[in-house]
Amino acid sequence: MACVAIHSDFRDDNRGVLLLNELCQQAHQQNLEHLFVLTTQSLHWFREQGFSECDVDRLPMAKKALYNYQRRSKILITRVK
Repeated sequence: MACVAIHSDFRDDNRGVLLLNELCQQAHQQNLEHLFVLTTQSLHWFREQGFSECDVDRLPMAKKALYNYQRRSKILITRVK
């Protein structure tokens, strides 16, 4: 999942949760086992949604090769249900 943002005017309407639920449902339909996110700003929110921190080695090989160490993004993972 990349580049997900909710405008501050709409954060109290659970739109982020609704969007995440839809993305998880799509991941399930594609038979994916895990969903990864990279964030520099919303670590706490993704933790509240059930994601856990992991290191770059857990990323799929193609994404791992593109990881930008200078951005210092946190990597989080959750199991697709």
